[in-house]
Amino acid sequence: MKRSLITFGILFSLCLSMGLFTACSTEEEQAQPRQNLVNLAAKGKIILSMQDFNTAREITRAVQAPTDTQVVDLDNGMTAEISVERGRKRKTAATRASDILNGHFNLYALNPATNQRVGNLLKGTVKTTYTWISTPTPGFPWGHQEAIITFTPDGGLSLMLAPGTYKFVCYNDAVEDDGTNLTIKNSVDNPLIGSTTATIPANSIEYKVDIEMKHPAVRCLVSLKNLIGSGEPTAGFVNMKGRLNATTTKAIQYSADLTSKTVIPGTDILDFPFGANNTIENNIYLYVLPGVGTDMKLEFYNGTCYYNSVGTLKTSLAKLGTMSANDDYKLNIKINPSYKYLFNDGTTGYLRDKGTRTPIGIVVRRKTAVEKGLAVALNLASTSQERAFTSGYLSGVYTYYVNKRVISTLTDAFTDMDGYAYTWDANTSSNNEVKAFSDKYPAFKLAANYNPGVPTSGIGQWFLPSLGQIKLMMTTIGFSRKLMSNQDMQGWAYEALNYGFSKAGASNPPVKDGWMQSVCSSTRRGNYSFWYYWANSSNGFYDSSVSAYVLPFVEF
Repeated sequence: MKRSLITFGILFSLCLSMGLFTACSTEEEQAQPRQNLVNLAAKGKIILSMQDFNTAREITRAVQAPTDTQVVDLDNGMTAEISVERGRKRKTAATRASDILNGHFNLYALNPATNQRVGNLLKGTVKTTYTWISTPTPGFPWGHQEAIITFTPDGGLSLMLAPGTYKFVCYNDAVEDDGTNLTIKNSVDNPLIGSTTATIPANSIEYKVDIEMKHPAVRCLVSLKNLIGSGEPTAGFVNMKGRLNATTTKAIQYSADLTSKTVIPGTDILDFPFGANNTIENNIYLYVLPGVGTDMKLEFYNGTCYYNSVGTLKTSLAKLGTMSANDDYKLNIKINPSYKYLFNDGTTGYLRDKGTRTPIGIVVRRKTAVEKGLAVALNLASTSQERAFTSGYLSGVYTYYVNKRVISTLTDAFTDMDGYAYTWDANTSSNNEVKAFSDKYPAFKLAANYNPGVPTSGIGQWFLPSLGQIKLMMTTIGFSRKLMSNQDMQGWAYEALNYGFSKAGASNPPVKDGWMQSVCSSTRRGNYSFWYYWANSSNGFYDSSVSAYVLPFVEF
């Protein structure tokens, strides 16, 4: 059985005595200070080791693989994808040093004949630091890292033992000690308990106490993720909280010598917060009591994601099956965004409520009593790029076929919301022609004649969006960052937007392989150049006189 082993000295000032510690008057004892843990070289050695998780079971690749994903509906159209997987065994012992030897530990001794505690409870803080040893050793010609472990006892405490054989029990502060029994409960702290029998010789102050620290609980890593990525942090997790409800077992109690344990029946509630700094992914370890997964329920509540309330997400740990001490699991929970879709009959809603309707677009702006709704098509209008404006000779005069209106600055272009007018109002064109019908405006004509693949009703005419409308799309459904140092480059949520298009079955979506295709806008920059949008990891707004892809919009 593999276990990670870390050896370190703990300085015990043991006044090895008989009766009322009369042996303390010896020359050797008088030369030694009577306090605990002060001189490793002269006083003794304690060795702690810790069994790795999952060592009691043979974990195959099939067992490690996540279980079938369960999809749970949440408030505001969001869904959660939930799966469970077993943890892997560690291949090396050295990586586990910091897991054991940091924190507050407690040690007591028992008379093995009576199982009564002897002496005081020794308490102290263990800290592991590392130093680089440059001296070559076999297998490490360039040197190696070495752990330095220090134990700092709590002030004023000592453990005074006469020579003899004792059972030593060690545990950390995640374990409760009432002076008679040790108790563990469901917790966010990792409980460790270990014991060994060792002899303190009468003729030497050198001794060895080898204690194997074990995990009496089951470790479960809860990984809560969303699809915000590089997008706006406030669109990620905000104020998320969690709760573990145990329905049958409240605690497990161990005898002082650890030879027996008692399951304390009852219910238990463990509340835990998620970190406020990471809005994209939150990971937290829960240490739960061994038992059956169906007896435990997880809740996530109170928080928001994608600017909407998540409501309460409830899931049981049934897929964990029967859990044993020292087992290790990972619970994967992915929260997907809540896009509303425009359907072919002009209505809107979530995909799960579509019924016989067919989605034809994603809602960018919701319809109100005073303003029409706005949606972006699920597919690009073509697999090739087109120009927004053209030029040529008309009666011997070189002529630009463009918008009458010129918007030369990006700041002003962001406020342009007139894509429909540019496409369908002849008065916006330099030659007073409706661009939707004209070959002189190829991108406009392509957008206006977009076919979503199904008959439609209750919607307006398709059009080439302005730059402001494209920016609105990236803000509302692409979750682009609100505040950036450079106005024309903003991080956005590729995974979320890709999810929105692909979930609806888009065959030629604008989002591909982590990139947003260059999208043509109807906003004129100057001469016959136009503003267009293109993005990889960040939003980019540029001007061009060449071509870009056409992504139609529609009002409803």
